Amino acid sequence: MDDNPKNLKVLAALLSPQNYQVDYAFSGPEAINILEAESYDLILLDIMMPGMDGYETCVRIKSMSEHSLVPVIFLTAKTDMASLNKAFTSGGVDYITKPFSPEELLARVRTHLELKSSRQQLLEVNSWLEQKVEERTEALRSAHEELEKAYSSLQSLDKAKTDFLHMINHELRTPLNAILGFSNILQDEVESPEVKEHVDFILHSSMRLEKFLAVVLQLTELIAREKPLQKKPASLGRILEFCLNDYILQTGKKGINTHLDPLLTDAIVEGNEKLIRNCFQGVVENAIEYSPEGGEIRIRLIAEDGYKGCEITDQGPGFSEQAMKNLFSLFGLGSEHIDQNVGLDLCLAKMAMDAHGGKVEVLNNPAGGATVRMLFPG
Repeated sequence: MDDNPKNLKVLAALLSPQNYQVDYAFSGPEAINILEAESYDLILLDIMMPGMDGYETCVRIKSMSEHSLVPVIFLTAKTDMASLNKAFTSGGVDYITKPFSPEELLARVRTHLELKSSRQQLLEVNSWLEQKVEERTEALRSAHEELEKAYSSLQSLDKAKTDFLHMINHELRTPLNAILGFSNILQDEVESPEVKEHVDFILHSSMRLEKFLAVVLQLTELIAREKPLQKKPASLGRILEFCLNDYILQTGKKGINTHLDPLLTDAIVEGNEKLIRNCFQGVVENAIEYSPEGGEIRIRLIAEDGYKGCEITDQGPGFSEQAMKNLFSLFGLGSEHIDQNVGLDLCLAKMAMDAHGGKVEVLNNPAGGATVRMLFPG
């Protein structure tokens, strides 16, 4: 929704060819009236509108129960932090600054539609699980009511229910794993190009969601960590070899040459190997993603001022000046180099290295490309 008809025509011209059904409103009140009668999968909302501005409109939309989960993306020329924070606190999930590129708009729209679809699937699974828990709890309660020691039995049931709910909480990833597993099987089984394309889309979307959940889970664990990080000697070379092997298909497809410094084999640090590996994976994946076809990625040992670690150098576009100011924010601003990963990979790397008493350094190379350095104490 926008009060400028020209802007609405531009948006419709971009979205309609992608098979999106587009409706539009010229003001906040008009949008509210439309939403009272219609349902939508995503809303693009301008901030600066006469009368009811975008913030108030978003708050009103989110107060409508049937639209509370609909993602709202703000379109705005305002780039100051206060305005962007207000956009998020009013209920927006993302923002696109004007003027925007068609590619950026379509990519953001696709991403949030995929996330909404996946989130809806998880909600449906969770609802089904809650129903099964309730059914099982009721069955157990009825059985224990027949026992002579009803009070003691009910106490046992309460504990069993609590343990079961904890188990369910840890197994929410199971449906997603099933989707990934069956999608991989279908890839090998189906022959129809059209069906195969649909399977590839499901698999790609599921893998993106799995990675997002894994990174967010690790960030949450780091933020909420109360116990000291469990550390033991870990080989940087061994960890990096695992990371490169995980992405061997991607490097092969793009013809990227990877060079791993042999001196890293003997580089041992005190750390949590799982956390270090996931930290390195995010940086390696970004280097592969933004390297040109036939490019090179170099990983070498570095040691300086009581620190040792590695630096990963790619030949991609590097980071913009604005991005360099927000590299380690959860949702860094203004950088295509990290927008595809919503700012989580470098944030995780920073938090992981902080947890190890280390540091992360990011720089653009004079000859092109970017370098990410991860240094451990010792």
